[in-house]
Amino acid sequence: MKITHLGLGVAFFLAGCNIFNPSDDVSVDTSDASMLTYEGQSRFRDGEYQNAANYFKNAILDDSTKSEAWFGLSKANLYLYCNSPFDLIGELDTEADIPLMNLDSAEIAMYFKAVNSSLIPLRELIRRDTLTEQDPTLKLSDRVVTYSNFSASHAILEFAYTILRFRYTNASSISVSLNEDGSINLDIQNLYEQSLSDKSVAEQLNRSIDSLKEDLSTTLDIILPKASQYIDDANASQLIGEQIEANAETVQNSIAYYKLGDEIDNDGDGCVDEEILDGKDNDGDGLIDEDLRLVPIITTETETIIEVGEDSLDHDMNGIKEDLGERMLLTNGRLLFAEDFDKLYKMDSLRTKVRQAIAKDTDSTNIQIPLSKRQKLIGRCWNNYTEETFKTWFRNR
Repeated sequence: MKITHLGLGVAFFLAGCNIFNPSDDVSVDTSDASMLTYEGQSRFRDGEYQNAANYFKNAILDDSTKSEAWFGLSKANLYLYCNSPFDLIGELDTEADIPLMNLDSAEIAMYFKAVNSSLIPLRELIRRDTLTEQDPTLKLSDRVVTYSNFSASHAILEFAYTILRFRYTNASSISVSLNEDGSINLDIQNLYEQSLSDKSVAEQLNRSIDSLKEDLSTTLDIILPKASQYIDDANASQLIGEQIEANAETVQNSIAYYKLGDEIDNDGDGCVDEEILDGKDNDGDGLIDEDLRLVPIITTETETIIEVGEDSLDHDMNGIKEDLGERMLLTNGRLLFAEDFDKLYKMDSLRTKVRQAIAKDTDSTNIQIPLSKRQKLIGRCWNNYTEETFKTWFRNR
């Protein structure tokens, strides 16, 4: 799930009229809105961000078409809650699977509040600018500041917002860190234990994952391409374009791999909630603790005992629910039913693409990848399906 080089690469061409640049200026006329905006800009340059925000709000109350006031309020809010917004760009420029995931809860709360408060007036400015551009008679914006002036900044903020909202929503129950290879390690032990007695906790996590997936889809497929159209620098525009092409589909599909106990095959291997929470690759597909089942697990010095789940599932789809093969671990951490599965890796691009396509193949009335093709290209639990049981795969999808 690589989303790399979005930050500093973009930062190099963030100049002039943008959200992150601390300097600003404005032309002044004799109207109250212009004077209030000028005072807001003056307070902003002096680092009085709360006072600046108040002036910009009053300017908007006096004249809601004042684009400089909307823009100024967005900047003032960002700096009010985050003293060094360029640090946010640095956090985005990472080799991690998903940036911002390695921040602690206090940093997440700070950045989320700053980005969210900055985007509220900025989105309104964009709405007004777009509608006025389409129909000048509406006069919702004076268009002194237009979307083309801050498109790159907006793209960065929206991208950061998608990740920050997910982390902020789950901050109390998920600890996220980075492995040495840059991959994500989601420590959901506390959430897992809570979910055993209250499944709504797991359902909240799954809803958050769905929201993150949808937000990323909007940001990567709509906002970033639109922003790239307004960026004059050819290299910068190409950078954003390549970023979208390289990451959008991967992230949108693979983030759902980490849903918990939803009784669905999330990772396209035909197995249903097959892995256990033990930090190991139980089914040999190169992923760790994905498509988790929600069952009690007892670990001793000599063995790991996997209990039967409340909703008793047929994890390997061999026709027997919770049989020994689904509950016995081998010394290498593999589940017994997956003992003979060939080892897969995250970078096995052909199988990865097929599994991502399978995850999107949810309409039983218009099946894109038939069972026979899944058995040939993926194998694994797909080999246990019949055409009749294959129909059950599409339930709840």
